[in-house]
Amino acid sequence: MCGMNNLLRLSSILKICSSNITSSVLRYRSTPVMVCQLQCFRHIGHYRKIGMKNVAPLCQVFENVKSFKLYSTQNLPGKKIKDQTENILTVPNFLTVGRMIMCPILGYLVIQNDYPTAFGLFVIAGITDLLDGWIARTFPSQASLAGSFLDPLADKLLLGTLFVSLTYSGLIPLPLTILIVARDSLLVASGFYVRYISLEPPRTLGRYFDPSLATAQLAPTNISKFNTAVQLLLVACSLAVPAFSLPEAILPVLWYVTGTTTVLSGLSYVFAKNTYRIITRSRVK
Repeated sequence: MCGMNNLLRLSSILKICSSNITSSVLRYRSTPVMVCQLQCFRHIGHYRKIGMKNVAPLCQVFENVKSFKLYSTQNLPGKKIKDQTENILTVPNFLTVGRMIMCPILGYLVIQNDYPTAFGLFVIAGITDLLDGWIARTFPSQASLAGSFLDPLADKLLLGTLFVSLTYSGLIPLPLTILIVARDSLLVASGFYVRYISLEPPRTLGRYFDPSLATAQLAPTNISKFNTAVQLLLVACSLAVPAFSLPEAILPVLWYVTGTTTVLSGLSYVFAKNTYRIITRSRVK
């Protein structure tokens, strides 16, 4: 207790406020201030107050001077702040990047009317999409915040490329493709904005485009997930009809369903909450 009293005597000069509070521990910067029952002590500048229950006597709160110092100096302003980074070299991320690489190849095959090959490559891309999600959920070490951005981005690139190429080939109506591309472009732009506001200073191009620097996590809405599934179904059917000479009667129905879910999913991002989560930076000594 003698050592603790010495710490208290070394406290900064404080101003007594008239407001009454319950038991609390206050400190200015790294200096422990006072344990009190009725009055709030603060410095004219910055102070921090932490409510505690039944703080009497002081020795019952802290076992020794070392624990008191440790409590008083943790998570304080002025400490060195370290960016939260993560391992992005994971299997799901490699599969996601591979799916992005398939996009221009698929577009070229569709424009060249090689629908059987395009359909087969599209099936492989769909398998990688399912596989990377399963791996990330099953093995926590393979999950990453960067994947929450890369996976939907890869889906939008894949679907955007196929919708544009299939529209060029006359298999999907132009208004539907414009609607889908416009919605996805807005979502991608929103993702870049979230990255900007979640990136703490200094905001440099190197830090902004550093995929290992975790700043936010995206959480798609349920209607958006359903919309993605409908779009994938439409693309698969649009490729299968000319590839295997199937009837085209189902395609107009899928056009209207896809257009409806696209509008609803876009509105869900406007009104829904918690579609993204900003990751705070960790503090170290």
